[in-house]
Amino acid sequence: MAAANVRPLDDPYEKQRALEQMQYMKRIPKAALASMLSSWVYFGYSLKCILDAQAGGLTGTALKAAWLSFAIQLGHASEFFRSSLYVFPGLSDPFTVPPGTPHLLALSAMGKEKRQPLLRLVGDECPTVDVFITYCGEEVDVLMDTVRAATALDYPIDRYRVIVLDDSVSAKIKAEIEKLGSQTQNVYYTTRGTKPKTHTKAGNLNYGLKYSSALSGGASELVAVLDVDMMPSRHWLRALVPHILAEPKVALVNPPQRHYNIPDGDPLGQTMDILFEVMEPLKNATNAAWCCGTGFVLRRDALDGIGGVPEESINEDIMTSTYLTAAGWKIVYVPEDVQWGLVPNTITSHLKQQKRTCAGIISTAAVLWSPQAQSMTPEQLYGALFMSVAYAMSIIITMMDIVLLPVAIFIGAPLVVYSTETQLRRLSLLFLIKFLSIFSYDFLATKAANYHLSLLGVSNAWLVPYQFWTIVRFALSILTGGGVPLFTPSGLTDLRTAKTFARRLKVALWDDGFILHVIIIASIIGGVVSSANAASEAVNIWSAVKHLFVRAAWPPVFLMWSTYITDCWIPLSYAFQPPEPLTRKSLVEHDPATQLAQPTRHAKDQVRVRPSQWLVIAKIAYCIGACLVSMYCM
Repeated sequence: MAAANVRPLDDPYEKQRALEQMQYMKRIPKAALASMLSSWVYFGYSLKCILDAQAGGLTGTALKAAWLSFAIQLGHASEFFRSSLYVFPGLSDPFTVPPGTPHLLALSAMGKEKRQPLLRLVGDECPTVDVFITYCGEEVDVLMDTVRAATALDYPIDRYRVIVLDDSVSAKIKAEIEKLGSQTQNVYYTTRGTKPKTHTKAGNLNYGLKYSSALSGGASELVAVLDVDMMPSRHWLRALVPHILAEPKVALVNPPQRHYNIPDGDPLGQTMDILFEVMEPLKNATNAAWCCGTGFVLRRDALDGIGGVPEESINEDIMTSTYLTAAGWKIVYVPEDVQWGLVPNTITSHLKQQKRTCAGIISTAAVLWSPQAQSMTPEQLYGALFMSVAYAMSIIITMMDIVLLPVAIFIGAPLVVYSTETQLRRLSLLFLIKFLSIFSYDFLATKAANYHLSLLGVSNAWLVPYQFWTIVRFALSILTGGGVPLFTPSGLTDLRTAKTFARRLKVALWDDGFILHVIIIASIIGGVVSSANAASEAVNIWSAVKHLFVRAAWPPVFLMWSTYITDCWIPLSYAFQPPEPLTRKSLVEHDPATQLAQPTRHAKDQVRVRPSQWLVIAKIAYCIGACLVSMYCM
């Protein structure tokens, strides 16, 4: 394959976008470093204050409450300390920076800021490509819109084939594809003839590799993969293929995923801009980009060299990335919008997706006993283990925080311990510095992500109970010899179809398990009310304020319980007022002549999905104001 026909993309809009992103990429690592250092200083001084109080005679319930509060705050900021387990052994590999450690990822990119250039493949001398579209029973019109778009690419028609891999064994789909094939001549239908229950996508893709090799012309030079709902733009291949041609060590080129059916305000946090506007560009800057599952193009010989698509993990994309990198190949992230797809349109299907993702990340530890482990360096093996363990620990620690925080507040003892008023002022100052440092990082990340994130970063605490249970279920299945557990959805009744309020509550609270969130909210509110009642018995208003300030109103504690309440209210709001879904008919427009579909301009509008920030701004104002009052008035 030659790179003679590769040209840089000359687009003023993309040039301006590249300049803006480079500014964020230069600032975010510095903000991450300030966040980590200020967190270490704050927790170090907090520890000193507790030890001083203990040496001064603090005992009993007050001492236990102080240590419990310290442990909860430490758990809430555990990313900074999990990062130490990664950095200090000297075995750091940016490729295996796990989800949940964005500051560590930013630090690994410090001084290496770069943005992948946008390229175009021109002319008709193009490498051959097999485009695989995996199907497993989704809506027919969703599949056919993707297939039609894939068969009408701006790419020589004799240089690529579109192959639908049907794991639903659908006679209707076969007839639709064969009908389209009589018109386009470059689309094929095939099926394994079974309905597999696990590793569906990886096994389906491996079958596709064998099937395409047996077609006339043999195996293609490149392989591309599209999820069933991801409609590619016409220039999709011309935008990605040149990155493989331009650099012989590049095995896989990965674009961002964009979605056109996210509800206004994005109540479930389904935008993936934190990944595609912040994390993937940073990973790409350190030559550590991941395959993100759809829309990617890769070398056929590189994939054959690692034995095909790995089937030992639920997240075949991460495992493919791991094995390719271990084999000496490079993965590239190209920040250009070339595909548009769908997010789950019910909270139940969203939960299923999140639980599957959780299990997939944990299962990356399977690389340790895979045949490819023999060719991996100690750094890569350690990183893979760390990625799995650190992610699981972040979920477990957060679950413990959610359970223990109401207990700490209910105890009624001060949650911040100090021996002198000077220590309290210093604690307030150090927390304020830590808070502003973390806020500066989150603000830069939010701005880079088109304001699609909370100004206080991504929380999603309401998902933690489900992720925790997924970890427990996964561990029990492995320990009992059951292998990787299946993840089929439960409580599939759509809340919008529940005709009565009582039925809607039953589905939400019982079938989907939102009763857990009721318990969490009630326990936290109960603890805060208990603390406020105790403060009301003080001799004067100033004593009451100070009593509450060192308990439920202590800014780090306030930030946690207020976040848990607002996050846990998200699923409950679906029980009372499920949002109306955005129908595909209103979001997709079809060309009358070709029937090719593309999302409407309104569907692609990135402003409408920005979340409200008013509650977040109120939290920020309280934390800053409370710390200033403590420093100058107490």
